[in-house]
Amino acid sequence: MNTNKSPMDTTTPATPQEAEQLAIKAVNEYLTACRATPSDPNYSNYLMKLCSVAGVTIAQKDGYVTAAQRLEGTALFLLGQAPQGHAQ
Repeated sequence: MNTNKSPMDTTTPATPQEAEQLAIKAVNEYLTACRATPSDPNYSNYLMKLCSVAGVTIAQKDGYVTAAQRLEGTALFLLGQAPQGHAQ
């Protein structure tokens, strides 16, 4: 069995690494489509809209409690990444 996926393999689900790269690309394309730059006061609002839409999509598949738990897990991960004394 050949386990090497070509970059154009669309017959199997993406690996976690591929999914992360696709997500980064999608976010960058979305921000470009929103004509947003990091200095835009709405920049974070645009990104939170993506989180909101993703959460609702998860809820539709797995239920609202699971969606909320996943989003909470992401928030806790982010807090764990904050430099000491900068978790504000």
